[in-house]
Amino acid sequence: MHITDDELIEEMSNRLAQSRKAFSDLSVVNRKLLEMNERLKLSESLRSNFLSNIRNEINDPLNAIIGLTGQIAIIAADNEEIKTLTSLISAETNRLDFELRNIFVAAELEAGEVRAFCVKVHLASVLRDLVDSFQHTAAKKNLSLNLTMPTIQDDRIAVVDFDKFQIIVSNLLANAIEFSNDGGAVEVSFSVGGDGCLKISVQDHGVGIAPEDQQRIFDRFVQLDVGTTRAHLGHGLGLSITKALVDFMQGSISLISTPGEGTLFTVILPPCSILDDEDSFSEAGNLFFFDDTTKA
Repeated sequence: MHITDDELIEEMSNRLAQSRKAFSDLSVVNRKLLEMNERLKLSESLRSNFLSNIRNEINDPLNAIIGLTGQIAIIAADNEEIKTLTSLISAETNRLDFELRNIFVAAELEAGEVRAFCVKVHLASVLRDLVDSFQHTAAKKNLSLNLTMPTIQDDRIAVVDFDKFQIIVSNLLANAIEFSNDGGAVEVSFSVGGDGCLKISVQDHGVGIAPEDQQRIFDRFVQLDVGTTRAHLGHGLGLSITKALVDFMQGSISLISTPGEGTLFTVILPPCSILDDEDSFSEAGNLFFFDDTTKA
């Protein structure tokens, strides 16, 4: 096929025009992608700030209520009626604080904003406080809530992410109490292995979990007891959050359960690293930071 010079020039001009249009379209798409990326960055920043701000907006008055309730209990120590009321307020406030922590952690997990913060914890003190904080809830079902101490005193120190550790144990305790039979018992035990791994177990003697449901209970919002007449309350977040936090801390969670006989949950958490330029220690819920002045 013979093509004249004019036809060749015209064809080349057409292709050049098409290339220019394609380049222009690509530039428009690229600009829109850059604009979308900036909007996504802004959205992530706004979401992060929102979570931080709303947490403070809720936690500040909640902590004030907890503190004021404690002060009232001290001032009116001889008044049994006020003492009972302050005890109820304190228990309900702590329950609300526990539920809000789960909600905030779920939001942070969803947003990918969970960060590790490791401290040395005095296990006996921290776990005793956690168990004590659930005694009022356990008393409603006439449950015995027991913490078994290890025989070796050195087993009481571990390096963990303190906040996440509290949430994990609190969820296991809340779950064990909720699914225990009235008048039963819940046992908590812990140990630290030679490799520094922390092992904590929570045993109840309640309704138990069927084999086909033992993995499904870790799914978000799953509740085995459903319907308007369900016997057990909850929102289906606790165990899913526990599993997500254990995975984040590179640990493991397992369970042994027999329907009608109860459930044993076991969590193993490896030690995490404290920053080289910082040392911290946590005992009974309080964090203390120490600068290592001996370091070069």
